[in-house]
Amino acid sequence: MIIDFKDVSFSYTDKPILDKVNFTLTDQDKTGLVGVNGTGKSTILKLIIGDEKEKGGQIIKSGNMIISYLSQDPYIKEGQTFLEYVMSSSSKEHPVLEYEANSAITKMKLDPKRIVSNLSGGEKKRLALAKTLVTYCDFLLLDEPTNHLDNDMIIYLEKYLERFKHGLLMVTHDRYFLEKCCDTMFELDNAKIYSYKANYTRFLELKALRIENQNKVESKLKKYLAQELDWLHRGVEARRTKSKSRIERYEELSKTKFSQTKSFEFSSVKTYLGKNIIEIKNASKGYNGRTLFSDFSLDVLRTDHIGIIGDNGCGKSTLFKTIMGLEPLDSGEIKIGETLNIGYFSQHFDEMDPDMNVLKYIEKDSNKIETLDGEMSAKALLNRFLFDDELLYTPIRSLSGGEKRRLQLVKVLSRNPNVLILDEPTNDLDIYTIEILEQYIDSFIGPVLCVSHDRYFLDHIADKILYFKDGKINYYQGSFSEFLDNNVDSIKNDDVKGSYKPRHTSMPSKLKRQIEETEKKMNELEKKMNELDIVLKSNPSDYQILVDAQKEKDEISLEYEEVGTLYLSLMEEKENYD
Repeated sequence: MIIDFKDVSFSYTDKPILDKVNFTLTDQDKTGLVGVNGTGKSTILKLIIGDEKEKGGQIIKSGNMIISYLSQDPYIKEGQTFLEYVMSSSSKEHPVLEYEANSAITKMKLDPKRIVSNLSGGEKKRLALAKTLVTYCDFLLLDEPTNHLDNDMIIYLEKYLERFKHGLLMVTHDRYFLEKCCDTMFELDNAKIYSYKANYTRFLELKALRIENQNKVESKLKKYLAQELDWLHRGVEARRTKSKSRIERYEELSKTKFSQTKSFEFSSVKTYLGKNIIEIKNASKGYNGRTLFSDFSLDVLRTDHIGIIGDNGCGKSTLFKTIMGLEPLDSGEIKIGETLNIGYFSQHFDEMDPDMNVLKYIEKDSNKIETLDGEMSAKALLNRFLFDDELLYTPIRSLSGGEKRRLQLVKVLSRNPNVLILDEPTNDLDIYTIEILEQYIDSFIGPVLCVSHDRYFLDHIADKILYFKDGKINYYQGSFSEFLDNNVDSIKNDDVKGSYKPRHTSMPSKLKRQIEETEKKMNELEKKMNELDIVLKSNPSDYQILVDAQKEKDEISLEYEEVGTLYLSLMEEKENYD
């Protein structure tokens, strides 16, 4: 069974999506499709199932091919039970057994007997995924399948796809998911498809090599075009002595569209944070008679990067809403520092004027944004987040869902927050935008609280974990992978201490020892750097000694900077004690 694209072209009005694209999928391939939001990844899936029609070229599919498709925003008719909906794909040739349907629905943490009515976006996506997985197919097409799934569901889907014996093409931003489930990678870039027979890690290496080679070719071509342009400008008489084919070749090559190197750097500006940031004491909150969390205390420190996890509906978003003052606590209190400028990125789209263009939407707050690199215009900031000059003047209503989500993120960051509260920030974002966000958080000078089910993202940005379980919020010191490796779910609540440290208590001996060891290490490194300074001054003409000494000093200087950062963090923690 194959799906074959032969010179396929497609565009929306004047925006090219595919330009004479060629690729072949077989029912033995497990392929991940990546690319910037708005470039047409979902369109490729729609072309395969026939929801869109190619404008040029041909799409060939093997006869009698059965395709099962999960869209980003599935439509589900109301009035039927969840079980009836999932069973509706059953046929005489490929029956769906009731126990299989029940199992798939239950794995998505839904009730098979529930009637389809007023479902949230997440419930619709999970129910549609359950139906997709039990439906027989030769090819499985998945568009952002991990959105709205919690960690248990993602692991279940991962294992299902690892065992899946037919063709798979999926669009996803979940990099661990791509790594585990795919043996082929497609990248959609500038209306072209680049194919790699590789998992995600190897794809990154091969892509870097492709870009390096492409830049070399483009550099040579630009040099050639400059020479030919100079020749063309030498005058009519000189040009008449040259071949007409050379002129035609120049005119053809001058139409080449050169790739644009995307910048992934954007650093936050340092703003003042007072001694008190966010302090939660004995907080409890319930909903419809169910306890979401109780007796929860947390003192957020300046250097905290906290990942927050738990099942869907357990109360993670509600915790953020109580911090933002959007919902009251049932008991307990939350104190917010007076100097805080919180950047809150919610799960839901902010209200956007659909007729306003992208640039004006950001300029409405400010035309100038402060960064560590200096002042930046709203236009430059949008360019950093992959909004090219053409998109800047596009009405918001014309943006894809992922582009609107990216624009919402730019809005939050443009306000120069000194605290970040992020609720599922990677949903509907492409991998490239997520990488920009990761680098921004790395440079962010202030605390970050983030709800996410994206394991790769959490591993990159968080060094502490809050996890919801049985109406309690528990604390784990370490990365998300370490949390999973240590099977923390089996740890009793009493075994895990919360991060809140009450003031007016004596400093723990462990913290005191860490401070002493860090001070000792800093002194040792300072002594080594002083000794190397003497070597550098004493041997001004010995090149090799100078090179070796300077290299060693640079390495020690980097280590000193890392130890110094740790020392500042420890001293801030010390402030919580007498």
